[in-house]
Amino acid sequence: MKKIILLATSFLFMADMYAQTRDSLEVTHTVSIENPDRVTLRQSDKQLTVEIEGENGNPDFHYVREVNLSGSESSVTKERNGNWDFNIPFRKQTAQGKRKRNAVILKDLKLGLSTALNTPAGMDVNMASSWEITTPTLGWAYYPWRTNTYFSIGIAGSWRNYRMTGKQRFIKEGSNLVLGSYPEGADIQFSRIKIFSWSVPMMISHKFKNGLGFDLGAIINFNTHASLKTRYKLDGESYKITDNNIHQTPVTVDLQASFQCKIVGIYVKYSPCQILDAAYGPKFSALSAGIVLF
Repeated sequence: MKKIILLATSFLFMADMYAQTRDSLEVTHTVSIENPDRVTLRQSDKQLTVEIEGENGNPDFHYVREVNLSGSESSVTKERNGNWDFNIPFRKQTAQGKRKRNAVILKDLKLGLSTALNTPAGMDVNMASSWEITTPTLGWAYYPWRTNTYFSIGIAGSWRNYRMTGKQRFIKEGSNLVLGSYPEGADIQFSRIKIFSWSVPMMISHKFKNGLGFDLGAIINFNTHASLKTRYKLDGESYKITDNNIHQTPVTVDLQASFQCKIVGIYVKYSPCQILDAAYGPKFSALSAGIVLF
């Protein structure tokens, strides 16, 4: 009788130890597919889905596995771009991870209005009549972190004008550009300065999943052409005075911020540099704002 009790006790102890050992083991599922045609990973806050299509010699092969995730779990992404292997903890893969690190971009048609700042007395620029147009930027983007944040540099063409519609006008006297009055009794139309630039924007940009985004950066302007035009009427005659040599500042720098919602956005640009060469014309800086078509 004692032997039976001892044998039963030993059996129950071994069964309990086996159950504890089995529960403590981590079950690992391994699927090895040679030369798959396509591997797709989709991850949300609650689920990770792995889908494999095609394998070596069997294009009809299809494998799907869904794994439920809890909010307390951290995910580890493992990337390898060469012989150096590294882990990135606590980071979720985004769609940007499927893109290349470098990309050619064509973006940002800007339509805005300009005004002059820190102007001398009598120089009253009418912002509602002073247009700024910038062509789309053709450039290069670099994604350093394979996320939706990237740096970019490019080139664009820009036309800006500063128009006065009041009683003062721009007058070319020798090599200098000065401010002066219209002839007595003149029917005033406008007097404006126009600047053409090849612009090189250098930006840091980010796009959110909901279609919102922003750009921040500086723009180097190579101001290759500037002109003066004044129009008025006097005694029934129309007068147009022009000059294409008004000594613009050759290189200026702007600071720009823009915010986008899907394909439309707004921008603000501040130009702290002097627009004209101070040795030949009135000193003033500039501010512009408008819409951006991304």
